[in-house]
Amino acid sequence: MINTDANVSEAAVVVEQGKRFGYVVHGLERLLRRRFDMLAQHHGLTLPQWRLIGQLSERDALSQVVLAGLLDTDPMTVSGLVERLEGKGLVHRITDPHDSRAKIVMLTDKARALYAEIRRLVDGIALEMFEGTSDAQRATALRVLQRMSANLSK
Repeated sequence: MINTDANVSEAAVVVEQGKRFGYVVHGLERLLRRRFDMLAQHHGLTLPQWRLIGQLSERDALSQVVLAGLLDTDPMTVSGLVERLEGKGLVHRITDPHDSRAKIVMLTDKARALYAEIRRLVDGIALEMFEGTSDAQRATALRVLQRMSANLSK
């Protein structure tokens, strides 16, 4: 027979820990966003523009629709981001050879150089964030966060 009192008690503990964990994760996300935003602004970019450049640096040429999915936003927002980045000489668009209605976005050499510079600064933030933690603690934290993400993505 299942002890339901123990299950209810354990569930209450998990829920309470989840609330605290959620607050900590949200606070960390807010601090990281603020820090990344400062870096991006220092280089004349918004955080969403920086994220778009980051996605393109990992995958080279992408359609605006694919970028919208990767950035978790809509294609019209991506279109505006791309227009502003084009104006700064950081991306250019070409017509998709398979679909004349679609545009493929690519980084310019100027954007690649900027990405490399900002990437070094972002890596410094990661080092600061993990200061005082061991390799094992970082690996465990990453595995737990990935598991939680997978659980919520079902």
